[in-house]
Amino acid sequence: MNNIVQLDCAGASARLVPAAGGRISALSLVRPGGGKVEILHPYPEDFFDPIRWAKGGIYPLMPYSNRIAHATLQLNGKAVALEAHPDAAPHTLHGNAHAQAWEILSNDASSAVLALDSAPSPAWPWRYWARMRLELAPSALVIRIEIRNADTRVMPAGIGLHPYFRHAPEARVGYSATTVWPPTPEFLPGVPRALHTGEIYSPARTLPAGGLTHYVGGWDGTALIDLPDGARLRMAADAAFGHLVVHRPDNLAYLCLEPVSHVANGFNLAARGVADTGTRLLAPGENMGGVIRFQLMADAT
Repeated sequence: MNNIVQLDCAGASARLVPAAGGRISALSLVRPGGGKVEILHPYPEDFFDPIRWAKGGIYPLMPYSNRIAHATLQLNGKAVALEAHPDAAPHTLHGNAHAQAWEILSNDASSAVLALDSAPSPAWPWRYWARMRLELAPSALVIRIEIRNADTRVMPAGIGLHPYFRHAPEARVGYSATTVWPPTPEFLPGVPRALHTGEIYSPARTLPAGGLTHYVGGWDGTALIDLPDGARLRMAADAAFGHLVVHRPDNLAYLCLEPVSHVANGFNLAARGVADTGTRLLAPGENMGGVIRFQLMADAT
């Protein structure tokens, strides 16, 4: 059984499972007018599979998000071999921070700091240091994530969060962006282009029927999500998160709106000269980080 750390604040609560990749398994916030709302599709707390993880809660996306094509990273003219993920082969998937046990550095009733010291491995041949600070308020959860290159070589780096929100097919979603990277059948990004009329979600509207994956760039950092019980959530991210992944499975069980710093396979695209991928290279000892806020709003109308 995993050790659970619970945060509480005036009726709101968040449950953390550090050993399960630094996951948040459940989040309840309080409506501005009163009443508790469950925000997340639940994550099972009693086991952890780092390869075929349960789809629920929130987990960190570090040292990169999404896929690296053919498990090969192009860096300064050289190919760096990585370990492919069996469910995304021949590509990688979502980094390795969420596949390792994190530790609690500190916590009190309504806040916690989680840490990870990740050694070089076939999944990622650089050492890095990661932190997440969580602060719970009655109607909001604020998460700061940070990564540092703890290696002696330049390291590609990206950050993000992967939340699974409770969802109903008729729910409205709202965000503003400038670019879409149409996904291939292997969930790699295609050639970026401006959004078509049917791809614009400002103002908020319902998603098209069925499962979907949208990679969008030029995101302004704000997204609105209608929850099944009439509540509305606002997600607000720092400028470090210029990309957004919108994903819903074919069974419509949940909705993922993932604030990320770079597009999928962004390092390899940038190496080919593609612009606006959002990717970063960190010198030894250099950090990157940002803040994401989940705020329960007045009910949707």
